[in-house]
Amino acid sequence: MLKKSAIWLLIGALLIISACSSNSGKTKEGDKGNKNEKVEISFVDISPSPERTKYFNEIIAAFEQQNENIKVKLETVPWDQAFNKLVTQGASKTLPDVVNMYPAWLSTFVPAGYLEPLSAQYDAWSNKDKLTSFVNTITMEEQQRKTFKEIYYMPDALMSSALFVRKDWLKEANLELPTTWDEVFTATEKLTDPSKNRYGWAYRGARAGFDQVMAYITATTGGETYEKDGTSVLLRPEVVDAFVRFTDIYKKGYAPKDSINWGYQEMVQGFTSGVTGILNQTTEVIATAKASLPDDSWTVIPYPKGEDGKRYIGASATWGYSVAANSKHKEESWKFIEFLSSPENNKKYSETLTMIPIFKSTGDAASVGPVQGFIDALDDPASYLVADLGLFPELGEFREGFMDAEIQKYLLGNQTAEQALQNLGNFLTKAQQKYMKEHPDVPIPHTIKPQMK
Repeated sequence: MLKKSAIWLLIGALLIISACSSNSGKTKEGDKGNKNEKVEISFVDISPSPERTKYFNEIIAAFEQQNENIKVKLETVPWDQAFNKLVTQGASKTLPDVVNMYPAWLSTFVPAGYLEPLSAQYDAWSNKDKLTSFVNTITMEEQQRKTFKEIYYMPDALMSSALFVRKDWLKEANLELPTTWDEVFTATEKLTDPSKNRYGWAYRGARAGFDQVMAYITATTGGETYEKDGTSVLLRPEVVDAFVRFTDIYKKGYAPKDSINWGYQEMVQGFTSGVTGILNQTTEVIATAKASLPDDSWTVIPYPKGEDGKRYIGASATWGYSVAANSKHKEESWKFIEFLSSPENNKKYSETLTMIPIFKSTGDAASVGPVQGFIDALDDPASYLVADLGLFPELGEFREGFMDAEIQKYLLGNQTAEQALQNLGNFLTKAQQKYMKEHPDVPIPHTIKPQMK
């Protein structure tokens, strides 16, 4: 009898142990999976500044407060180093979970498979219908889904070029605010007075300097960058005159001599320090100008119209938020992007960094004052979106070194304008025509008329 009792006691103990063991892998009521375990995602900002870093730190803190199981690690990489570093990380499958993506880099990152498609998440996004017409029709559909068959980034804000001008200098020279390129060139010459250390134009001779040359060239080509067969418009004989006319701003001394080495920071400083009178830049410069110059001494005017009376603008998202294909936490990464892209946070972001917001409901808040010049350019019925340079993978190589090196060779007298355009045009033509053969279903880059509502 005692033996039987002992056996039953032993069986009961084993059952209790078994029950405890089977429950040890279960979460408490209300928990799901690893909800009590923190997931860390990394986020890289590719254009860090004190203002941006402060904003992102505050947003991350707010996000973590609402999502206690997700921790966000902010990383930064200087803009000049960002492309090469991210490409290297993409190739080694070590990209941060959420990448602050520059739209022009999609032609390198998408074919290489570095980014995760976000079409399903975007299509189900509750704030989708609140986007401005430009963002909806151009940024998301025309420039992403139609081009790459998928959505790969959520835009942070809109960026468009416009001219920062010294009103007081124009008044001294008895000049009106310029509205055409002819008037801009006239003002650039007349505002130049080396004896006063004044120059008409904040010339960008270093990184991305070609973009400003191309902005004028496309004003003479109807906004187009390629012929129907994929030949670059830079090989048109008449483009030589446009190229020389713009680069003469530097060659004829209407810009400081050392501006051949100017990048973004230097050209902005040239304007805000009172050395140059006209600056071709984006909305992010407004805060710096406000802090450096008297309010009544400067303004922002829409981009000049081309010879055909149309305004060709390079409007796009400033940057965007993408998810790395190698991310192990894609759901949490999208959740963070949703938070960054909410109307409330986008409004705060746009106001903090002086950019054009992506939502209809926040447009008025950021369009006060100098930002209005950019809004006017986007809203003008005469505005057209210039064609881009293409989607071929070699575009990264072209943009991150080749294009500016060729322009500098000309500025330094080491080659003719014809040679510079031949080298640039041949590179683009070869790459574009190769891409067209491999992707016959992809439309050639073309000028777009935004359908604004």
